[in-house]
Amino acid sequence: MISTICNFLVTLQLFNQSDMKTIVLPVTVFSQALASHHSVSRFLIVVSWVWMHLLYFTVTNQTFGTSPQEDAVNKPNRPIPAKRISVDSAIALGWVLAPLDLALSLYAGAVYAGLGICILTSIYCRGGGHSHWLSKNGCCAGFYALFEYGATQIADSSETLNHNQLGAVIGSALIIFTTIHAQDFRDDEGDALLGRRTFTLSFPVFSRVTMPILLIAWSMTLCLISEANYLVLLALMALGAVTGVRFLTMKSAKDDRLSYLYYNIWLSMAHVGLSSLDLDKVAAWYQ
Repeated sequence: MISTICNFLVTLQLFNQSDMKTIVLPVTVFSQALASHHSVSRFLIVVSWVWMHLLYFTVTNQTFGTSPQEDAVNKPNRPIPAKRISVDSAIALGWVLAPLDLALSLYAGAVYAGLGICILTSIYCRGGGHSHWLSKNGCCAGFYALFEYGATQIADSSETLNHNQLGAVIGSALIIFTTIHAQDFRDDEGDALLGRRTFTLSFPVFSRVTMPILLIAWSMTLCLISEANYLVLLALMALGAVTGVRFLTMKSAKDDRLSYLYYNIWLSMAHVGLSSLDLDKVAAWYQ
């Protein structure tokens, strides 16, 4: 009995495994940095809320359309290609998770964010949101915004966010929307074979040119509006420049995988800058 339960929990974690470092960890840390009040109980609720809502998305995404067949080739360690769970059972799991997540959101105080994640999951998976680079980038930005908004609400035990918190969430979404194609360079070969219309395949030269421009521009913007430690902001500028130039000049799949790692470090540092946002400072410029 115990071994069966443990095996099931491992299966659930494998659905989320690849997104732990890109969603669960950064969203949790970001929400704690934005929160005005902290407690162990609220922290645990934040982690549970983020992990459960991510699970609904990953289960839905990995069971929809040709995802099981694609994962069998590209990601065989995921639960379905690894034969830990059948497609039908995973689909049933998704239907169970939806009301559970909404109940958790109601308990935690993040109903609209939780409902938004469920709706956006349907748009991304069933509504074709994943099929074009523009809608895909928009969905990714929306997911980050909803996760970060809900997690910050829970961490702060608040129904609304203050203007600096809201500005940080919006800033995060804008950064994601304009730079998330960094994750697509490493998968260009496989995406081309599958006929996907990613930004990097649609505009192979321009997409690489945008990387140093956007990373440096966002780094400079955060230096102007953030109250973060100047050493952090200096490191953000330097890493943004290095990462952007790498994407522009080093184009092998191996290089792109390393560049994407640098990008994730840069993105984490950008969130540090966003967590120390001072919009009153920006407003003073226009007075």
